[in-house]
Amino acid sequence: MAVYRGKQGYLGYLLTATIILCHCITPTVALSRSYTQYEHFFPAWEHLIQTQLRNNCSKQLNNYKDRSNTDQGSGYNVIGCVLETMPEYRKAELASAAVILGLAPTVLQLMSASYLDTAVLAYRRPGLAFLLSMSSSGVRPLTATEYDDFITTMGTDPFHTNFGKSQSVWAPTIVSILEYTIASGAVANNAYLAYQLSAWAVCTFSPQSDFLPAVWTSAALVIHLFGYLAARLRISVEERGESGEDSGRSSTLRQKLWAELTPTPWQTRLEVKKNDRHNGWFLVLVSALYIGDALQAFFGTLVLSSLVFISVRDSAIIVIRFMASALFARGILIYELSGFRTEKEGSGLPEKTRYSAMDIS
Repeated sequence: MAVYRGKQGYLGYLLTATIILCHCITPTVALSRSYTQYEHFFPAWEHLIQTQLRNNCSKQLNNYKDRSNTDQGSGYNVIGCVLETMPEYRKAELASAAVILGLAPTVLQLMSASYLDTAVLAYRRPGLAFLLSMSSSGVRPLTATEYDDFITTMGTDPFHTNFGKSQSVWAPTIVSILEYTIASGAVANNAYLAYQLSAWAVCTFSPQSDFLPAVWTSAALVIHLFGYLAARLRISVEERGESGEDSGRSSTLRQKLWAELTPTPWQTRLEVKKNDRHNGWFLVLVSALYIGDALQAFFGTLVLSSLVFISVRDSAIIVIRFMASALFARGILIYELSGFRTEKEGSGLPEKTRYSAMDIS
């Protein structure tokens, strides 16, 4: 009963923190007009557009940067002036770039990890799971039945790709350092892309707003957080020792830190249990996540396809960078989840609990 109450208190705290975080985006901030755009552009057209602004659109640009001018439509005047003085073949390239960028959210949905993947990893390594959830602007959608399918298959004893001997001291350290380095790089790349799209490009349907690409990227993290809540409602796990005996009381801070820094192939077992206590709330939350995932992709398509002043070359590089972050994060998750050694409730441990590259050879 104490464990159950502790879990509910933790879930309530996480939900409250998420609501407060969303509430901090006040209407005043959202409705304030941007004054910092048109200062930088993506490399291919940087010189071209800066020349047009300096020679042909200086009046419109000065009106836009005038902080005493609260006209929300001043950004449209700058866009219109640049497009009027732009050659037709450049306008055709703008249309092609919009198509490339508009396809990015759908592609990222197919290539990114699901919120169930990061939620399961969070049982063992919440810090790494949080980093990986920020590494991609897309989230693969799931249905409620996929949670049950996951619980069913978790009892199998999968092949584990822990490199070298299982008792190695240096191998898990090196693997963990590589994972955090790659995950941090993916997060930095994803965050910098969101900044570039917000500040170096202009959204045609809302030129006064310079935060819409960042909102699209942040929405993916929110989906992962609520996906973790859904997993906590449906899946419960219990730490078990290698001998199959219960590990006893909850882990100390030192044990949790060790689990956070150790790749899952080198960790002990988890006992997976299906929790039907909150079945109604679970179905509501999963349904909301399914719809929210689709809306996040739709919003991303709407925003990215409306960005202007980006060449085809730059748009292709942007999509490739998004895909690289998503694939690196997905690769780490595949490795970590393949290393989960679990057993279903009521089942005994298999005779062989661990495989390594040395065992196979």
